[in-house]
Amino acid sequence: MRSALILLFAVWGCCGPASAQNSKLPVRALGNAFADVYEKVAPSVVVLEVAKQEAEMDEGTFAWEFLLRDRRLPGARPRVEESEGSGFIIRPDGYIITNAHVIEGADPDRGVVARQKDGTRMPLRVVGIDDKTDIAVLKADAKGLSAITWGDSDSLRVGEFVCGIGAPFELDYTLTAGIVSAKGRSNLTSTVYEDYIQTDASINPGNSGGPLCDLDGHVVGVNTLINGLNRGLSFAIPSKIAKAVSDELIASGRVVRPWLGIRIETLSDDPALQKMIGRERGVLVRSLEPDAPASHSEVRPADVIVAVDGEPVETARQLQQAILRKKVGQAVRLNVWRRGADGGAFREMEVTTAELPQSPVEARGGPNDGPPGPGEGVEFESLGLQLQNLDPEMAKKMGLEAGGVIVTHVEPDSAAGVAGLRRRDVITAVGDDIIAGTDGFATAMAKLAPGESTTLLIERDGQKTYANLKP
Repeated sequence: MRSALILLFAVWGCCGPASAQNSKLPVRALGNAFADVYEKVAPSVVVLEVAKQEAEMDEGTFAWEFLLRDRRLPGARPRVEESEGSGFIIRPDGYIITNAHVIEGADPDRGVVARQKDGTRMPLRVVGIDDKTDIAVLKADAKGLSAITWGDSDSLRVGEFVCGIGAPFELDYTLTAGIVSAKGRSNLTSTVYEDYIQTDASINPGNSGGPLCDLDGHVVGVNTLINGLNRGLSFAIPSKIAKAVSDELIASGRVVRPWLGIRIETLSDDPALQKMIGRERGVLVRSLEPDAPASHSEVRPADVIVAVDGEPVETARQLQQAILRKKVGQAVRLNVWRRGADGGAFREMEVTTAELPQSPVEARGGPNDGPPGPGEGVEFESLGLQLQNLDPEMAKKMGLEAGGVIVTHVEPDSAAGVAGLRRRDVITAVGDDIIAGTDGFATAMAKLAPGESTTLLIERDGQKTYANLKP
C-alpha cells in the first residue's frame, strides 16, 4: 500500500491545488481497483486451522510460523497447538492450495479445517504435497464453491500493482497491496525449485499460502513467508508453477519430474572456479549421481554445459528449467565444453532423462573417513597422497565398471588434501588420460608443466565427481 500512496501523492503534486477536483479521479479509480480485487477474490480465500503436534523445544524457541507464542520450559511434553495459515479454492469441487509448510506437522487425528469468509468450516484431507516447491493441495467434501481464476505470472511486469489476501497474525481476510519489485528470485530457501515473485506487499506470518493477485483479480502467485517476519520484501510462488504442480497433485497425488542426475554450479558466480576450469560462463558439472542417466552417458564431472537442445544456458537455474520442460524418457542433446590438453573443446552428447527419485544419494565423509583402506600403497609424497592399484576383484566389490587407482591415505593440508581427495576415492583419469594403475598415474602427472593443475576424475561412494589437483 506504501507504493500506492507514493503514486497518489505524485498524481496530486502534478495536478496542483487548482486541479484538486480532477485529481480525485485516478485516486478513486485506484482505490476502486483494490476494492474490486478484494470483493472478487476474498470469497475464494480460506483460513486454515491446523492442529499441530508441537515437538519439544528448548527454552526460548518459537514455532516458525507464529509470533511470540508462549515459551516452552525445558523437558516439557509435546502438546497439540492450534495455528492458522491461508489458502484458496482452485476448483469449485473443493480443491484448495496452500504452502506445504503451513500444514507440516498437522496432527493426524485432528487434521486441517478450512474456514470461509462467511464462517463456514470445512474439514480437509491432504491430496498431495510437493516439498520441492512448497506446494500442498487439500480437498473439502463440497461442491459449487467460489474458485479463483489463475493469472499469467510470466506476463507479470516489474512495477505492476499486486494485492495479497490472507490471515496475518490471525487477522483474517486482510488485504495488503504493493508492486512487483522483481521476478525470478532464487536461492532463498531450502526448496529445490525456486522462481519467486518479489513484492513489497506485506506478507506476514499467517499470509503463507494465500493468493497474490493482479488488479484484474487473477491469481498470479501463492504467497510464502521467507526467513521469518516481513521486512519490506515478500515473495510468492508464480502461478505458472503453482498451477502445474497442483494439477499434477490432483491427478496423481505426486509430481513427476525429469532428471539427469547431475549436481551443477553456475560458473559466473565463482571467479576462482572460472580460473580453475578455464572458462567464464556456463554450468559446471560438479558430480554425477550413482546409476543416474548422466552416469551412463558421455557426460563427466568438470564438464561445462552451455546449451540444451540448442537452447543456451549460462546458469544452474536456466539448465534446471530447461530440463524440467522435458518429458521423462526424452533424449536431450547437451552441448558441452571440456577442458583438455589443447585448452578445451566443445562436444555434443545425448542423455535420456529418467524420473527424479525422492531422495538422491549424497556422498559424505572426510578425507580419511570410512572403513580402513585396502592396505599400503605407492607414496606420492609431493602430493600428500598414497595410492594403490585397484585389482578387478576389488573393483567388482566396489561396484566399479572400470579400473583405476584407489586412494589409501591423504595428508591434511597437502596438495591432495586441498584438492578435496578422500581415502577410498578411486581415481579413474588424470585429464584426458585414463588411469589403469599407479604407474599410469605417475606418467600422467609427469606430463604437467611446473605449476600446472589438472582435473582428476573420481568415483566416490558410487558417485562420479572430480578434483582439481595442483602439485
